[in-house]
Amino acid sequence: MIAIKIFMASLVAVLAMGLSAPVAGAQEQALCVTAARANLRAGPGKNFRINWEVNRYMPLVPVDRKGKWLKVKDVDGDTHWVFETLVGGGVDCVTISKAKANIRKRASARSQKLYTVEKYTSFKRVGGKPKWVQIEYEGKVMWVYYTLVWPSP
Repeated sequence: MIAIKIFMASLVAVLAMGLSAPVAGAQEQALCVTAARANLRAGPGKNFRINWEVNRYMPLVPVDRKGKWLKVKDVDGDTHWVFETLVGGGVDCVTISKAKANIRKRASARSQKLYTVEKYTSFKRVGGKPKWVQIEYEGKVMWVYYTLVWPSP
């Protein structure tokens, strides 16, 4: 029952913002932080405590709305509030959901490891192959294994 309520709240929030609605059974419809940085707050307003400051491309799933503030769920399932102009649905994004992840040159575990990044490192998603997500950071295209990111492809 809770899952249905969350889905319906997400659907209402997404439709209210004029974005395409998620399809039943599809992955959660995430918004992406589009500003260089965004404050995730404890409540819908600037007077509420900042829970977390996130960088561009952090995915957030809308669950509610109050005026121009969106209640969102993060990679850990925690909820926060973010001002609507700091996020958008026109970009696809992912964040690392495990403690560490290897970023590779090609979609293969045998491919050259370019970087090892920590949880909460976020990227623009630009494509994919079975079990691999193609990501971009500052114009450089790379690959990460699909179980290491959220939301899942």
